Amino acid sequence: MNAATKQVAGKGKRFVERVYRLRIVGLGLGFFCVASVFAQQHRGLVLWALLAFHGFVWPHIARRAALAGEVPYQGERVNLMIDAAFGGFWVAAMRFNVLPCVLILVMLSMDNIAAGGVKLFLRGAVAHAAGVAAGVLVLGFAFEPMSLMPTILACLPFLVIYPIALGWATYRISRKLAEQTRTLARLSRIDGLTGILNRRTWEDVLADEFERSRTSGYASSLLLVDLDHFKVVNDTRGHPAGDAALLAFADILREHFRECDRIGRYGGEEFGIVLPGATLTQARTAAERLVVTVRERALCEDAACPCTISVGVAQSDLAMRDYSAWLKKADASLYDAKVAGRDRVVVAPAPPVVSIMPAADV
Repeated sequence: MNAATKQVAGKGKRFVERVYRLRIVGLGLGFFCVASVFAQQHRGLVLWALLAFHGFVWPHIARRAALAGEVPYQGERVNLMIDAAFGGFWVAAMRFNVLPCVLILVMLSMDNIAAGGVKLFLRGAVAHAAGVAAGVLVLGFAFEPMSLMPTILACLPFLVIYPIALGWATYRISRKLAEQTRTLARLSRIDGLTGILNRRTWEDVLADEFERSRTSGYASSLLLVDLDHFKVVNDTRGHPAGDAALLAFADILREHFRECDRIGRYGGEEFGIVLPGATLTQARTAAERLVVTVRERALCEDAACPCTISVGVAQSDLAMRDYSAWLKKADASLYDAKVAGRDRVVVAPAPPVVSIMPAADV
């Protein structure tokens, strides 16, 4: 097995199972379409046996053969080409009876397009032509295009049921793809370790809140939080203990803040919390309660998060040009909290209140 094959080994098992179910339905219904023509043409036992094999035995052989291969997906694509060749053979065997021939070739082509797009469709068309040629060589050429009523009635179940089955399979695939897309979108927004917003997403939230507070005029506050002496935890207990500390602290943040507050991991052991509509006093109170909670839990025996925290608090300001100025102000407060000895809250000065005085009467 070469390197490329090793990379895709075992891929496509669900694809095989999906095609297997459709093949059972399609070839089972197709059997009756071809059988109605064979009955009118008084075909021999060999053709009937081959038709029964293809309609009811081949689906199970095809599934087992594909799953037994190194790459089931590739094996199933080979099976689809065998189906296409059989379809062409039945066209010649039915002496080009119009309705069942067109129906079988169209349904098989639908399978190929659904499985591999235009490329597989074209390969299937070549296989159809090869099957027709083989049928003509083996059985001789005859042209009886007229479809009688028994054949029309025998084709109706295939015409109705198989497109519904194919549509249902396609719908299930589209739902799974939509779910995977939603999952990927969520994962792209979430920090992989802590389950809270990652830095990029959290900064987007911060920027949006900054713009809202500017346009609406209400106050919003920002907290930047750093785990004190976190490096010591990593160095003395190992990185798994450090990860556990970060995860435990993220859980504390979820418990502590409101549902509307947006929590994110800003850096390695640094976190940010946006408090929409919170005044500086409210933000200070929330930050001080958080410091006390973390300190108390850090003192517990076998604490998952054995660190205290430093917190910088800042309020949005109409004088700020953008959200980065707000972030910079909170970061400066966080720095002051660390310089002052950690395990504390430092609040940036409140923005000046600008009052507009009415013009004096002349």
